Amino acid sequence: MSADRSEAAGGFTLVEVLIALAIIAFGLIAVFGQLNQSALAAARLRDKTFAHWIAMNLITEKRLSGQFPADGTESDEIEMANARWRYEIRFTATSVDDLRRADVTVAFADTPDRPLATASGFFMETPGGPGAAVPAAGWPVVSGAENVGSGTESPPPAATPSVPTPGEAGK
Repeated sequence: MSADRSEAAGGFTLVEVLIALAIIAFGLIAVFGQLNQSALAAARLRDKTFAHWIAMNLITEKRLSGQFPADGTESDEIEMANARWRYEIRFTATSVDDLRRADVTVAFADTPDRPLATASGFFMETPGGPGAAVPAAGWPVVSGAENVGSGTESPPPAATPSVPTPGEAGK
């Protein structure tokens, strides 16, 4: 009678269930490991993005100040995105006298020896010194520009387009 009951039950044995649970556990460990790696990568990318924004902001602020930087280094700490950041700007001379290179490195304030981003920019000394009228793009100022918009300038000559008529198109 006991032989008939074991054949009729048709269920899994304890060993089979334990093996299935072990396989599921290893699969879940792999899935959670990948989720953890994805979260770490996203956080690292966020930090590098903020550091790059800080570096580009610093270059832009220095350009907008209108001062031609001297060779040397300046550093400080700032706060952005609920974190303290340490930056260092290194100004170096180039082979062109009126041009300076600025290399900005940004790291967390508590780990300044591990920079997250580096950006470079160039600064040109304006002809005529600070405050001279040179547009941001570096193009020279056109003489007589003070009359633009005052109504005293003459309009440019109108160009008459030459449009062929249907009969002239094949000639």
